[in-house]
Amino acid sequence: MRAASKAEHIEPELEGPCKLIESWGEVPRRFFTALFYVFSGFTIFIAAEPFAEGLLATGRTFGIEEFILVQWLAPLASESPEFIVAILFALRLQPGVSMGALLSSKVNQWTLLIGMLPVVYAISAGHGGGMYMDTRQVEEVFLTAAQSLFAVAVLANLSFSVLEAAVVFLLFSTQLFFTDPEFRFYYSIFYVVVAVGLMLLNGDTRDGVCRLFARTPATQSSSGAETSHCIDGKERD
Repeated sequence: MRAASKAEHIEPELEGPCKLIESWGEVPRRFFTALFYVFSGFTIFIAAEPFAEGLLATGRTFGIEEFILVQWLAPLASESPEFIVAILFALRLQPGVSMGALLSSKVNQWTLLIGMLPVVYAISAGHGGGMYMDTRQVEEVFLTAAQSLFAVAVLANLSFSVLEAAVVFLLFSTQLFFTDPEFRFYYSIFYVVVAVGLMLLNGDTRDGVCRLFARTPATQSSSGAETSHCIDGKERD
């Protein structure tokens, strides 16, 4: 957060309702922003439980495994606004902002959201015990973590090619056709092996991962190319 606060600030191009609200002045803008935030939270609060119960009831009615519906359909419904926003930015030739919207959501899910689950579970259970997971849940968490590691390796060089996108989509989509739990471990191990391989064998990826842990940012050389301060785990003078 400290590093992000010092980054270069780019004023967003406001359109539609956002531009209208911004024109009303600082006090009304803050008021309506807080109002929309409270209204959105209240809407989620009253709709979350009926949505979840209806989803499970639909699965029982049509003989669909409940876990599949909760794992795939529910996230698609709840995260569709993020996809729409990212697609709109991409259509406006703003790939950095588009990827940033998705990545910020991912970071939020793997920090605040994951951290809140045991707390909410303990409150609901009425005691301070831990939240125990069955084998299926452990497999899914491991698979998602492995996918995240692979994504870090792919995006560490600050580029995302069509080939890399095709590989990500292919790996994600093909795992849906294998219901055997062992395949989740196979896919997870494959993600980890490929990610580590990229970091070790690809210079751009290795340098990009190294920059994530460097104390000083990369600089621009006199020729305009980006010069890293970190190579093979060591800072360069």
